[in-house]
Amino acid sequence: MLFIPFKFDLSLSKIPYLTIVVCLICIGVYSQQFANEIEFHEQTYAYCDQSMSHSQRMSMEKALGDGSAEGCVALMYELTLADDPKEVVKSYAANAEKFAAFSKEDSRLFIEDFLMQKYEGYLRNVPPYQTKSLWYVPDSWNPVTMVTSTFSHGSWDHLIGNLIFFFAFAAAVELIVGSLAFLGIILFMAFGTNVAYSLAMSSVENALPTVGLSGVVMGMMAMLAYFMPTAKIRCFYWFLIKIGTVAVSAWILALVYVGLDVWTLMSQDEMGGVNLVAHVSGAVIGVLLGATLFRRQKRMVAVDL
Repeated sequence: MLFIPFKFDLSLSKIPYLTIVVCLICIGVYSQQFANEIEFHEQTYAYCDQSMSHSQRMSMEKALGDGSAEGCVALMYELTLADDPKEVVKSYAANAEKFAAFSKEDSRLFIEDFLMQKYEGYLRNVPPYQTKSLWYVPDSWNPVTMVTSTFSHGSWDHLIGNLIFFFAFAAAVELIVGSLAFLGIILFMAFGTNVAYSLAMSSVENALPTVGLSGVVMGMMAMLAYFMPTAKIRCFYWFLIKIGTVAVSAWILALVYVGLDVWTLMSQDEMGGVNLVAHVSGAVIGVLLGATLFRRQKRMVAVDL
């Protein structure tokens, strides 16, 4: 079954310019990410496909168990994503099978030196992986990447899904609070959801970095449900052979989506690659901001914007 909220089911009195700008920024950022990923992967394969001497290929074989170009590519990807590539290389060298003509220590040093040279050559010849500079690492507490990660995404599916949900809820919120306050809300949610993720991951080793607008999306969903709980959101559904749209109250959608995230977060050890902490914290931030700073707007909201 497919069920996607995509449109506020009332005529908006103004064009939600900032909502549109946010969508365009996200599309522009991921377009750059996508172009970089293609070049990055192509150049990595080209670099690893270069011929190596017999001793170099043997070093790769003894360290990785795979002396092919594919083995080299896998290693370069691992080193690219590693916090400390040198430590990864040392680990591979320390556990590598030794050369018959060398002592264990000499083999380790030879293999370590070769792998580091291979990686340094890779850095000189292959463009940096752009997404790594944009994502948020939870133990970094970096305010810049808290923002850049919010407008970055991991795939076209990730981007499109977030933007459909975002526009469905954020367009009305922007018109209710005004563009300046709306911008402040987005930035506050970007910082707040990433701080929550850092706190939640503080005891987790090697916690995954995060990208995506989904924390802000959930915040907008919750905020609209606070402002206009009975407002209808038009949703597309596809169930077996039946396709259509249906209008669902904002509070029901918020309850279902946030409730599912809370249940999944509490009942499963792994989040399955989805930052549920950002989802739930975004929803909490949305309600708290509405209830503390925008009570007057809630009273003034008309049924027809």
